[in-house]
Amino acid sequence: MAGTVTAVVVGAAAWLQSTLNGQLPFFGTPQAANVAAQLGPLLSINASVFSLGSSGFEKATARWQPWQSPSTDLVVKVATEADIEHSIRVANEHGKPFLAVSGGHGGTKGLSYVRDGLSIWMRGMTSVEIAEDGRSATVGGGILSGELAEAFSRAGKQSVVGACYCTGAVAPMLGGGHGWLQGRYGLMADNLISARLTLANATTITVSETSHSDLFWAVRGAGQNYGIVSSFEYKIYDKTPENEKWTYEVLTFRQHQLEDVYRVANTMVGKDRTQPVELIHFTLWMRNPEVDTMNRVIMFYLIYQGSSIPTKYTQPLHDLDPISATPPTTTDLLGVSDAVLVGKESPFCAHSDTLALQRWPVSLESYTPISALRQTFDKLESLPPPYDNSAIIMEAYSLHGVQAVPDESTAFADRGGNMLVAPFIMYPFGDRDVDEQGKEYGKELRDILVNASGNPLNAYVNYASGFESQEELYGHETWRLEKLRRLKREYDPENRFGYYVGIET
Repeated sequence: MAGTVTAVVVGAAAWLQSTLNGQLPFFGTPQAANVAAQLGPLLSINASVFSLGSSGFEKATARWQPWQSPSTDLVVKVATEADIEHSIRVANEHGKPFLAVSGGHGGTKGLSYVRDGLSIWMRGMTSVEIAEDGRSATVGGGILSGELAEAFSRAGKQSVVGACYCTGAVAPMLGGGHGWLQGRYGLMADNLISARLTLANATTITVSETSHSDLFWAVRGAGQNYGIVSSFEYKIYDKTPENEKWTYEVLTFRQHQLEDVYRVANTMVGKDRTQPVELIHFTLWMRNPEVDTMNRVIMFYLIYQGSSIPTKYTQPLHDLDPISATPPTTTDLLGVSDAVLVGKESPFCAHSDTLALQRWPVSLESYTPISALRQTFDKLESLPPPYDNSAIIMEAYSLHGVQAVPDESTAFADRGGNMLVAPFIMYPFGDRDVDEQGKEYGKELRDILVNASGNPLNAYVNYASGFESQEELYGHETWRLEKLRRLKREYDPENRFGYYVGIET
């Protein structure tokens, strides 16, 4: 009894402290006020509640871009697993939608269905504890991808994390999780050992190969549908002098060189090629007025895990006479992210409420047919204002580690795609008609590539626009969707976790 009284007093003190810290008077709906009043005294001493107009609300709700963004009128910054449970339980009692947020990078149709929601802000849970045997780490569910890579590096370790520094680490992992090291170690999802998962009924369970194994299968590829990860146990690997260095070159080509560039690129990667685990291509089709004032250019990154890139990969591209070529630069894992403009201080890590960005991803097996790349590039070039700064990103990772994992062992359904291609439709935000036209342009660009590939669309969940079918997101095999739907009915029958490309039952 004494322990219960103490917990209530401590929780009430936390609520009072956060309320007095810039949150009075309370702004928001009566429902939000009732939720805050009920939830506050239940929270741990390090948790906080932010209402509209409070000092912390703007920071907690800032997003990467505004298209299809959720609408929240209350934020709880959780610090413990129990805080997450209390937040879900109280939200359920009031019929209030809720959404777990870390980096705020999600941009997909379903998020816009969150109206007057509760944001469960995970940034108070960022711990990293290395196991005594050095083979795994226990990680807090609110850590960013770059923070996780930094923590591993300080401990002399490395593992697969998302390339972009400022995304949450958990969200990419739940959708599969591509990363620089996947050629060696597989996807992020393949390195998940276990997770503490808070369900829609506000209870928390451990999911692993030996505990709720069906649900463990589902969270590795479709995990955003089933719960909130408060912490997870993750495989880690030793950094060595041989594997800690990365080297990259950036070769920039004019648009008329496209066919030659990708004929060479196809000799290195693709379905019928043996792409070494060390080699990655990263390509940007974008405007660079310093190089070409009229047309987009092709910025082609050759990235290699090692202190140099073998000339058999670099020389054929140099022989094409690029406009410019940077000298080989040797760096570390985070330096690679900086180089491709997704590092901590990069433009892609800035928050904006004025620049919309729609992504229309497609998975390809190779840079073929090249005629379709040309058609796609020309279509991109033809986009009128205000879409004329749109771009396309191509990521070609090694698949050795990915394909070493059996297809049926996780919910991630696309282990055969060498290329993650994503048209980025960018324009000033604020006009619904402009949004709709942007959507049409994104679909047109993607359709060119899909139709020419000879395969059905496979869309990476973490880049999804939300206008894809269930099969395009979660796999074309009937048994996959049947299993995901059965688990959805079992663990989230009221679809409380339905806002990020949700499983339709």
